[in-house]
Amino acid sequence: MAAAPTPAAVADALQRAAARYGTPAYVYDLDRVGVQIGRLRCALPPGVQVRYSVKANPAPAVCQAIAGAGVGAEVSSAGELAVALDAGFRPARILVSGPYKEPGLLRQLAALPEALISVDSVSELAALARSPGGARQVLLRLRPDYPIPGDMPAGPSSRFGIPLAELAAAAGHVGRTVTCAGFHVHGGSQILDPVQAARQLSDACALAARAAALLGVVPAVLNLGGGFGVPYAAGDTEFDVAKAAAALRSPPAELPSATVTLELGRYLVADAGWYLTRVVHTQTFGGNPAVVVDGGIHHRPDLCGLDLARRGRPPLLLGPQRSGTTPTAVLGCLCLPWDILAHAAALPALHPGDVLAFPAAGAYGLTAAPAGFLGHPVPAEIALAGGALTLLPPLQLLHSQAPVPAGLP
Repeated sequence: MAAAPTPAAVADALQRAAARYGTPAYVYDLDRVGVQIGRLRCALPPGVQVRYSVKANPAPAVCQAIAGAGVGAEVSSAGELAVALDAGFRPARILVSGPYKEPGLLRQLAALPEALISVDSVSELAALARSPGGARQVLLRLRPDYPIPGDMPAGPSSRFGIPLAELAAAAGHVGRTVTCAGFHVHGGSQILDPVQAARQLSDACALAARAAALLGVVPAVLNLGGGFGVPYAAGDTEFDVAKAAAALRSPPAELPSATVTLELGRYLVADAGWYLTRVVHTQTFGGNPAVVVDGGIHHRPDLCGLDLARRGRPPLLLGPQRSGTTPTAVLGCLCLPWDILAHAAALPALHPGDVLAFPAAGAYGLTAAPAGFLGHPVPAEIALAGGALTLLPPLQLLHSQAPVPAGLP
């Protein structure tokens, strides 16, 4: 397993990135991504496969690094599928999920019969069985009927997946054009307790076994989601992958030949990302010192509702370090009262020109943000590998360009 870059080496690279490319900016440490993949491989039982959730970070350099390490992909749109294919993910290791597959995506999939499709409802399965395009392999996504841990649970009250009570209705749509290759179960995400994560994986296996018995199928693939968390807050501990993976060492007897797959996004890329922003003014906020920076939540959102502005680890001050810290608010550049990157981060006295690097910014960042709001420039994205910095192409929208209907400007 590759060694993780030292904190001093990463800080030096971040400072060089800010000086060379300006701020605000995102920096993605590809060596760190490799370390996370290595940890997984050391901890998972032989034969367990991993798919990267491209939605977490679709930056081409990040996807290429993950594909080059032999990991599969999970995508949810035609744009993400194009990114995955361009990055080098093999079609046979791609899973297409989500409650809606747009026509452009289905056209792409017609040419990729080896790709798997996760079906979210009986209605979608029926539509897929009727649609042209040849035979397709599908995973039936099951709605968990057990308690779900994590910050974003998707259990019995979730909108996703087919409840077991509706599974019998799916049987009539599986046949000549649609083959049930197995099941897809995803519960909570951002789970930091490995015991809870292990229980979720065990419960997902048991649910899939019940579904297999109801349909009379022997699944070839079993996607158990994952939801492994990363330490966003100062008091969070590193997730123990080996302890969670223990649940995969004894699969249910009803699933003797299923290839088990985990679907992970933030675990692979969150800690590899840094959001750089520069102090432009000093201010006060809530009775404490505050600074205004040239970035904000239009670049670094809190899409998953983790309360990053209050719970997140404080940003790193780049350059010469200063002694002493004071609770300091980091205020964004938008004319919105809630554009706050940190409410009371422990920081030394700050001055205009200082550069702050927010950690754990590699997942659900720029493409999850309202970057077009107020028309500010889109931040640069920079890859860091082996100490070398590479400016990535400007952010492009992932959607396919649809023709403009006649009569519209």
